[in-house]
Amino acid sequence: MRAYPRILLTLLTAFVFLSGGAVNAQGLPTPEYIFKTFRPGVTGVDYDTPLAADFAKCKVEVERSEGQAGFVVYDPTGQVLRRFTDVNGDSKPDLFRYYKLGLEVYRGIDNNKDGRADEHRWMNWGGMRWGVDRDQDGKIEEWKILSAQEAARIAVESMIAGDAVGLSSVMLSAADVKAIRTSAVVSKKLMESVANPAAQLRKTLSSSQTINAKTQWVRFDPPDPGLIPKEAGKAEIDLVVYENAMGIVRNGEAHELVAIGEMIRIGNTWKLTQVPAPLSDNTQVQIGGILMQPELLAGGLNAPPEMAKEMEDLLTQLEKLDSNSPSGNVTPTVLARYHQQRADVIEKIIRFVPTANEKVQWIQQFADGVAAAVQTGHYDDGLKRLVALQGQVKADNDLLGYVSYRRLMAEYAVRLKPDDEDSRQKGQEWWLKQLEVYATQWPGSPDAADAIVQLAISHELMGRVDDAKRWYTVLTTKHGGTNAGKRAAGALRRLDLAGKPLVLSGTSLTGQQVSAAQYRGKVTLVVFWATWSQPYVESLPKLLAVYQKYQRNGFEVLGVNLDADPSGLQAFMTKNGGNKWQHLRDPNGTEGKLSSDFGIITVPTMFLVDKTGRVASGVSADNLDAAVQLLLQGRSLPATRGSAAGGASERK
Repeated sequence: MRAYPRILLTLLTAFVFLSGGAVNAQGLPTPEYIFKTFRPGVTGVDYDTPLAADFAKCKVEVERSEGQAGFVVYDPTGQVLRRFTDVNGDSKPDLFRYYKLGLEVYRGIDNNKDGRADEHRWMNWGGMRWGVDRDQDGKIEEWKILSAQEAARIAVESMIAGDAVGLSSVMLSAADVKAIRTSAVVSKKLMESVANPAAQLRKTLSSSQTINAKTQWVRFDPPDPGLIPKEAGKAEIDLVVYENAMGIVRNGEAHELVAIGEMIRIGNTWKLTQVPAPLSDNTQVQIGGILMQPELLAGGLNAPPEMAKEMEDLLTQLEKLDSNSPSGNVTPTVLARYHQQRADVIEKIIRFVPTANEKVQWIQQFADGVAAAVQTGHYDDGLKRLVALQGQVKADNDLLGYVSYRRLMAEYAVRLKPDDEDSRQKGQEWWLKQLEVYATQWPGSPDAADAIVQLAISHELMGRVDDAKRWYTVLTTKHGGTNAGKRAAGALRRLDLAGKPLVLSGTSLTGQQVSAAQYRGKVTLVVFWATWSQPYVESLPKLLAVYQKYQRNGFEVLGVNLDADPSGLQAFMTKNGGNKWQHLRDPNGTEGKLSSDFGIITVPTMFLVDKTGRVASGVSADNLDAAVQLLLQGRSLPATRGSAAGGASERK
């Protein structure tokens, strides 16, 4: 063994002893021994390990700095795979680091110096979790840092695995409730909601067909977060809350919804205030959480006793309804009845509300509930209630705008019920016209941005590019600071790409920096795709056929993957193809920069780039062969009025 400093010598001796003699000529543990022996102390870590045939090409080197010592493992290209480090000079490794595409994605930390990690951190590609495993059984009991997206995923994946410990780790605890200093009433409701998560888990799994052992997590789908100020009287500090977060899971080819429900930020972590509830038929249940319910003083301090008693009875009815709210596999009829009954109670409550501000909140809840009932397709009479409500609130223009938008959505659902194509076409035309009227009449309304988004997307998908551009421009002008506004700016850029050099670069699935400029001299198909897009799966055989036919003639494909979760990419490509060309990847999926920069609204989105590096046209899988043939011959493509998002596609 070569002469190392004493601290390194002791550290290496420990590993050599453990390795049973599996050392190289320099007295270091062999890469093969390290790869086969050492693994993260928890599951759910996606890190790189080379093929067994390449073990011998890897190398292990000693490293030391500022009192720390250890060794690092490199792959055949010189990229870091592992690091084991002694940070306190006791000659025992207490940091175990694992890498993906050259970046550290997981770090095990041994605080009690027994050779096993009791804290686990994910970073970079791996996320931002930091968990504590006190009994070192591989299950996290407490989180120091946890994003809302990761909390939702852990909750659902724990339910899939039947893991009550994992589920409990992301549920609100008594210590959390104490930390946010909620009122006695709110604290009681919160603790009742999260009581005995193991029993709630068993009950949910016993009646759910949505969540089973083969279910796969897909992504987190939250609304905008809300702020509950401390002045609201619900807590002594400001609270940041997601009211009705949703999760999307996959069962085979089917995507289904799971209501994550209310989530609250506690310091550097996010916690759930209820056990997630699987939904059926992809029906989104909009049910208010505990924290976002309007406060009510039962008619005011000076209310007559009979008024206070009636208000108390109504609130009790509402609480009972919410405690038995639909979850699991419910029919649209059951869902409609729940929303209708809830709206009936709220309509009575409105008569007793003491302040104008509280009345607005209850009216909004009433409008939301009736609209949701109508949209199930089993409560058409609710449309009449919304029309009547518009007349009742017309003195308050902002509230009128809120109610009017819910009435529009409800009426649209009713107009689309007939099966004949003519009725549905007329319903779509009516919808677009009404959206335009709404966006013009209430330009400053929070719902105006949503109306404009739907207008722009609908026009683009119909091939009415000029109309789409007009509404995308309105969105960037009046709502430019919103996510929708930024995506609209990207859409305008995409719709104006023809004839311009393509500027597109990023990190590939293999960790390399790839730019569209590298493809100059070739005809290139750029395709934005995701594993959850069935239209992309259906188009892949045609893409592969054209690639095989023209690749030798100078045709290439550059993919841009928009999956938020990369874990299933390799399996998907092995099964369906698409692994013959390079793919850029945005770790934030459809919410990331690559998607936003090009305003991607459908997946797949495809366009062709000619040999000079300029965008030629949008294209679909059906007309790809002919278009590639023309461009390879140096000819121009016929002018098109369609958008860059050619072919069958799927919004996400």
